[in-house]
Amino acid sequence: MTIKNLSKHLLTLTAFALLLSACLQPGTAVIDSEPRPIQILEASPSPTEEPLPTPTPTKAPEALVSDGEMALFVGDYDTAYDIFQQSLNQNPDTNTAAQAHFGIGQALYNKEDFGSALDHLRQTAVGDNTILAARANYLMGQIYTELQRYDEALITYQTYLDLRPDVIDSIIHERRGDIYNTLGDYARAIESYENAFLSDSENTMSPLVTKIAIAYENNGNVDTALSLYKDINNNSDNDYTKAEMDLRIGRIYLDREMPDEAYTYFQDAVNSFPYTYDAYTALVSLVEAGVEVNEYQRGLVNYYTQNYPLAIDAFDRYLASENEANADAALYFKALATRANGVQTGVPQNEAAIAIWQQLILDYPASSYYVDTWEDIEYTQWAYMGENEAAAQTSLTYVAQRPETSEAPNFLFLAGRSYERAGLLDQAAQTWMRVASEYPNSDETFRSTYFAGIARVRMGDWAGAQPLFARALVLTSEPAEVAAAHLWIGKCQEAQGDISAALDSWKIAQTSDPFGHYSIRAEDLLIDQAPFTSPNSFDLDPDLTPYRMEAESWLRETFALPGDINLESPGLLAADPRFQRGLEFWALGNYRAAKDEFESMRREYEIDPAQTFRLIPALVEIGLYRSALVAATNLLKSAGLEGAEALQAPEFFSRIRFGAYYMEWLLPISESENIYPLLLLSIIRQESTFEGFIDSGAGARGLMQIMPATGEQLAAELAWPEDYTVEDLYRPYVSMRFGANYLKKQRNLFEGDLFAMLAAYNGGPGNTLIWKELAGSDDPDLFLETVRIEETRNYIRLINEIHAVYRWLYGDNTSLFD
Repeated sequence: MTIKNLSKHLLTLTAFALLLSACLQPGTAVIDSEPRPIQILEASPSPTEEPLPTPTPTKAPEALVSDGEMALFVGDYDTAYDIFQQSLNQNPDTNTAAQAHFGIGQALYNKEDFGSALDHLRQTAVGDNTILAARANYLMGQIYTELQRYDEALITYQTYLDLRPDVIDSIIHERRGDIYNTLGDYARAIESYENAFLSDSENTMSPLVTKIAIAYENNGNVDTALSLYKDINNNSDNDYTKAEMDLRIGRIYLDREMPDEAYTYFQDAVNSFPYTYDAYTALVSLVEAGVEVNEYQRGLVNYYTQNYPLAIDAFDRYLASENEANADAALYFKALATRANGVQTGVPQNEAAIAIWQQLILDYPASSYYVDTWEDIEYTQWAYMGENEAAAQTSLTYVAQRPETSEAPNFLFLAGRSYERAGLLDQAAQTWMRVASEYPNSDETFRSTYFAGIARVRMGDWAGAQPLFARALVLTSEPAEVAAAHLWIGKCQEAQGDISAALDSWKIAQTSDPFGHYSIRAEDLLIDQAPFTSPNSFDLDPDLTPYRMEAESWLRETFALPGDINLESPGLLAADPRFQRGLEFWALGNYRAAKDEFESMRREYEIDPAQTFRLIPALVEIGLYRSALVAATNLLKSAGLEGAEALQAPEFFSRIRFGAYYMEWLLPISESENIYPLLLLSIIRQESTFEGFIDSGAGARGLMQIMPATGEQLAAELAWPEDYTVEDLYRPYVSMRFGANYLKKQRNLFEGDLFAMLAAYNGGPGNTLIWKELAGSDDPDLFLETVRIEETRNYIRLINEIHAVYRWLYGDNTSLFD
């Protein structure tokens, strides 16, 4: 019997199969940028007072409610509470009072004062406004769930459904299902989960289908569960889901005393998805049962779960067998496991790892791991062993043995970098110069020649550096590289006393790449201005109204839109169920779910300029600044405007993409930490594009991408916020305070050097101290080129470029960009 055959449920065999198949089809992934996390700096500043925005007491109660909602979004719960309370103190009408009570309930809920939150939410729940009453019941359901008062949670969630049907039914049913599951009432859990599935118009809920299947298994309907597990396994495109299904199916067959079938699924998890934890669990079951496994795959599973000794043993057994199919891969991963085991145990095994890789090079010269092996040897030598000259020699040996390969120019560059790390600048320069001479068609020619010039500058050989920058100039047509070469030619000329020629070179650099870092720096040099100089005055007015009509006219002309088409925002988009669900999730404080709804709309209308234009102001009004930025950028791209050319579009789009967001909180924080606003805005834009609930792959969180350990340290140093948890990093207010405070520390550590401050924020203060020492001067341009982490160099350059746009948009100073 399967889910489709049970008459007591809503789904027929065909309908459910179709829905299940649809829900598990591959979808479009949204890839977020992953800003580099900041590192911990040991410091002990004294606690500082919170720079709280002060609400205007003369505002009408309705306006105060709007301000309070913004404070909730920013994560300033104390201010939100105060604002809502001010609204109540003015004896507002019943609807506004209900809104204020709901807002206070949300603020108290976020502060985990559940009892007081319930008091205010109950006042909203008994009011005449059914929408607010429904939302109050939703939040009460969350509180009751956290308090494990499950019966009350079920009632309040059902009340939400009764008062506000057909909006976010799916998530409400799912939460009721989760509660029933916790209570062990699996039949009702199944019913709730199925209702959730049927309520999801997008049918993209494979995790929900898994919940349905597990509930069936827990309820004793194992045949139905098995059928669903197999359906999920066959249709999912997620490797981790497929490994989980292999494990669940295998366990069912084991329970049925059908070991052969069980082991087939366990083997599939081990052989197909060795990097998943469920593959490890499956491997343990196979080994304990005495079932033979592929020792290479066994080694991989143990490697990925960091069981390095077990991985090494498995690879050895594989290599000792007569199976040669993956012998090269087994050697490669054995070496990785050996090196990692040394780190894990504190007893370095780097030489042993290198010896294994060298065996791979000798025995398997045609291996797909061949180039990776050389790179890993080189990396191990300098990064783990500190043997920079040996690393350089490894790279040069590869070039000597395989000079014809496409990787040879990169190995020459790596050799030059290793010599530079060793302080052998002349050898570095000579090695980098070889790239253009021996591989003139390589993509590495400009970079290598340019760094050869930088090495000569660091040696004080300005006369020798200048022709290298001139040579680099003829190796590229990229505007940014042309500007960089002219900038350094000018600096060489200045150092040699030819000021007139230097000025001429900087003028060329200034116009080579408008809004590019090196053109910006050239302008700074021409007017004797320090990097990140603030304009004389600036007006960070976020109001987009004065700029909208120009943008609308441009849109009509550029895309030949009919004259009678209505471009008001949101227009008919407001009737889209996703728009309505998004607004509901936003009002309930579920910002991630809201974003998913609006992002679905943004992606659908990406090729429709009119609909995208309607959506952009709505996204800004809601607070989804990142989505608005992406929508505006893509709209300009569809008009053929990218990079600096996009700034030629109507100012409306630039003010979306480089917005004055979070101003009521950012300005006081900026003043408190003495980080001027345009620079702080530029950093936030680079770190998160103004999204407070974003994560990076490295674990950084929130608006200014703070690592959890750093957040914990800053919370202790500032003695704020009260009862800090890592989740507070998703509060934009907390993130801005932490980020600005950390920036201030770095600025003070590096005596006001803003390039070094940014390098420390991105690459760590320890690295930055080394780079400052290597640069050997206060020249910010030389410091930048001495930074060894490419990501950090790009980070500094990008923020300088973003800052130039902010200065141009909001400042009063004149520049080459006017």
